[in-house]
Amino acid sequence: MVTMSKRRKYHGTKVKESLPERIFCVCNYILLTLIALLMLYPILNVLAVSFSNYNEYLKTPWMIWPRRFTTEAYKLVFRNRFFWRSYGNTIIVTVSATLLSLGVTLLFAWPLARKELKGKPILMTILIFTMIFHAGMVPGYINMKDLHLLNTLWVLILPGAFNTFNCVIMMSFFRELPYELVEAAMVDGGSEPYILTRLVLPLSKPVLASVTLFLAVGNWNSYFGAQIYIQNRDLWPLALTLKEILVSASTAILEAESDPGALSALGNEIQSKSIQYATVLISTLPIMCIYPFLQKYFAKGVMVGSVKG
Repeated sequence: MVTMSKRRKYHGTKVKESLPERIFCVCNYILLTLIALLMLYPILNVLAVSFSNYNEYLKTPWMIWPRRFTTEAYKLVFRNRFFWRSYGNTIIVTVSATLLSLGVTLLFAWPLARKELKGKPILMTILIFTMIFHAGMVPGYINMKDLHLLNTLWVLILPGAFNTFNCVIMMSFFRELPYELVEAAMVDGGSEPYILTRLVLPLSKPVLASVTLFLAVGNWNSYFGAQIYIQNRDLWPLALTLKEILVSASTAILEAESDPGALSALGNEIQSKSIQYATVLISTLPIMCIYPFLQKYFAKGVMVGSVKG
């Protein structure tokens, strides 16, 4: 008798798996497990080093378990005033820019997905043009200066209010929605805001979750714009502060390696590598906590437009 583990179900019908199929499944599981472990190792290494003494890191840099457990690196990071200020700046920018961009993209993608929209070819041409051609860094800086946005958080929020790639994804999803529902709502006297908020948005959770995740991760990790437009350190986002910590710590290591006495002091007092990894872990923790709540929608949203039934 064939056990349940050796059977598969297709539309309620049990099908016996052949030997080559079972071998393929076993090999597939082994391969995916190895890939998952390779992806998990850097995270475990960062976590272990951040809680380890720096001298232990020099002995075993590939560790996956803390050695001579210490929280000194986290204490040094938490005592840094600029770190917490930049953390707050990043939260403000990420939330504001994500909500603004999501709203603007939604209001642009929904009309373009409608069949009765006039002038759609012209709008699509403008949309694709902005995806291919950019003004450049210098004109962008002059524009931000003329708008008096330099050294403000608005310079990190407003320029990214519209994203062409996200608009195309959202528009492709809207096109696959049953248009008969929209027509029925229009016949019943439903207004455009009513159709969008009560009919379209509840059916668009997968694409909204995917676009929200793209925007949130992008805004959270962005530092190049702040490096160009913001000179006031109190307005730095977390990514730029993290970059400074990583660069300064790496410079300290290089300087200490040329002086054995400085290297000993570095391992006992500064713990530069532990501070680097502790900062990286604290910086990525919010995104890692948000992702599981959006994962069930994300798998559907990234496949938008790839398969039509």
